[in-house]
Amino acid sequence: MKKMSIFAALALVAATAPAPLLAADDKAQAQLDRNDPNAVRCRKFSVIGSLVKKERVCKTNAEWRAMSEQQNRDADNLIERSRSGMNPNG
Repeated sequence: MKKMSIFAALALVAATAPAPLLAADDKAQAQLDRNDPNAVRCRKFSVIGSLVKKERVCKTNAEWRAMSEQQNRDADNLIERSRSGMNPNG
């Protein structure tokens, strides 16, 4: 009986507790345009070494764009360095 009253009290407290702060952020996020730089997008990536496990990464559109641009610059630099190494005159 004592366990039941404790459980009921906890349920009552949980039911009357204010909504988490994340709910307000979710509502604000829902009002943003999908292409807004501050809108958050989540992507799933395969985990190396696992056949089924996925990792979920969430970033703003601006962060995704900056990461993509940095990766493109890194790839261009790698190509340029490999070309200059193959050139016997350069």
